[in-house]
Amino acid sequence: MEISINLFGGPDSPSAQIGTTVKSVEEFYEDGPLMAFLVSIPHCIFNSIYNVAEKEGMKLKCKVRARYVLDEKFMKTGIYKFARIILEVSSQDCDEEDLKDLINKVKMECPIYLSLMDRMEIRAVKAG
Repeated sequence: MEISINLFGGPDSPSAQIGTTVKSVEEFYEDGPLMAFLVSIPHCIFNSIYNVAEKEGMKLKCKVRARYVLDEKFMKTGIYKFARIILEVSSQDCDEEDLKDLINKVKMECPIYLSLMDRMEIRAVKAG
């Protein structure tokens, strides 16, 4: 089982989608600690991508999809533990290789990724 969250829009006011609900990231932060936590990880990656892109002189719009994969063994006991956090980044403004290079730079400086790299994967996917 997994939980998916999509972030999109500009870096100043991104929107997030969970299920069929779409609202600003700030509104999800106000929905309580669980929603704030779930949105904070892709939001941090989203912001890091824009920051690194700006340093590199790139202008792009990207989307980040976070997939929280739950550990099935723990779910049987009623504990929701994340086995993996998979972040898929897409952009129509650059090719896949440039996006992969950008992601590798993000991995070197994003504190969330550096703290959770044993459970987190960030990958470039084709925009669609």
